[in-house]
Amino acid sequence: MRKTEVLGIPLTDYTIRESMKKVDSFFKDGRVSTVAVITMKGLLVAHEDESIKEWMTKIDLAVPADVEILRAGDIAFHNRIRDVENNVFVTEFFKRLARQKKTVYLLSDNSAKLEKLKKEILSYEEDIRIIGSFSLDSTENGDDYVVNEINMAFADVLISNLESPGRESFLSENHMKLNVAIWMMVRADVDLSERENGFLRKIHKQILKKIFSARLIRYHVQNAEQEHIPESSTCNIDSEEKL
Repeated sequence: MRKTEVLGIPLTDYTIRESMKKVDSFFKDGRVSTVAVITMKGLLVAHEDESIKEWMTKIDLAVPADVEILRAGDIAFHNRIRDVENNVFVTEFFKRLARQKKTVYLLSDNSAKLEKLKKEILSYEEDIRIIGSFSLDSTENGDDYVVNEINMAFADVLISNLESPGRESFLSENHMKLNVAIWMMVRADVDLSERENGFLRKIHKQILKKIFSARLIRYHVQNAEQEHIPESSTCNIDSEEKL
């Protein structure tokens, strides 16, 4: 376990073995534990948005999706970089769900994204037991209705790819109402797998890397400048009063 920070956001990095131990403990502790796949884009947004930053800092297990996040946090261990490059956490997580016969419920904003999420999960592990799903655009009812639909399935794990800021709002309002052991969250615009990435997606990621790198440099320069600003001279009020 290594504590670090990226763009002012505190993160804790775990090895795959440590992560899997935490997953096992989540199934035992009797509350809803949160797992989130964290991306460069997500960190850039969180750096500018306090509500998303707060959401990210409260996640029980934050899993980096990009090796640039590790490098930004001065975590350059070869094994960790290889794990992130090959999506090892996601692979091991789904294997564990299948092996332990855990049940899964899917939640998304619309049917197209819901189908995409299901396809990606099954591409990792076809024996995953998906026992229900819900798309928010299929009802005009509020969160309580959605939570009730999820809870009636009695699933072990909820996996969602909701858009931000709806994701953060839904978590804040309903976290304690859900009857699942683990809530795994991925960004709506992120593939769980890199296997189907095409040319345009690779170009997009290269651009994102440059933006992320530039923002990191600016962040560190600003911090360095603030550290060297001399303290403002202050008046000695007591002395003036004596004069």
